[in-house]
Amino acid sequence: MRTAFSVLDLAARLLLALGMGCLLLAAYLSWQTLSFARDAAGATGEVVGYFESHERGETQYRPRVRFRTAAGDIMTVTGQLGTGSKRFAEGEEVPVLYKVSKPTEARVATFTDNWLGACAAAVVGLVGMGGGFLVRRSVRREFGKLRP
Repeated sequence: MRTAFSVLDLAARLLLALGMGCLLLAAYLSWQTLSFARDAAGATGEVVGYFESHERGETQYRPRVRFRTAAGDIMTVTGQLGTGSKRFAEGEEVPVLYKVSKPTEARVATFTDNWLGACAAAVVGLVGMGGGFLVRRSVRREFGKLRP
């Protein structure tokens, strides 16, 4: 019986570690997005096409967006998030954030492109931490009942 409790306690510790790792990842991704946005300027871009990549038999589409900087330069960048379908129609206007010092570093300024990764990591981290805490607490409670 003690072996079963030891295995469950180990599983709880691993869940806690997974949760903490995911929360750290969420913090890092949030920091990256915030630091990019701090030094960025906004513009409206137009989807001019898609970059297609083929991985493991699936096609991923990343939008190619053309926008004009505040200095008047016309830039074309490829979005960082690839999906299995085309998210925007060609010719559709999308918000863009770009670094003023390096306009080739630009992002489509939507929640999905900027915050989805951080939010998903935070949710997984909180669920992992909560699950690890609950399993560890119940193991300690049940193990305490076994002691004379």
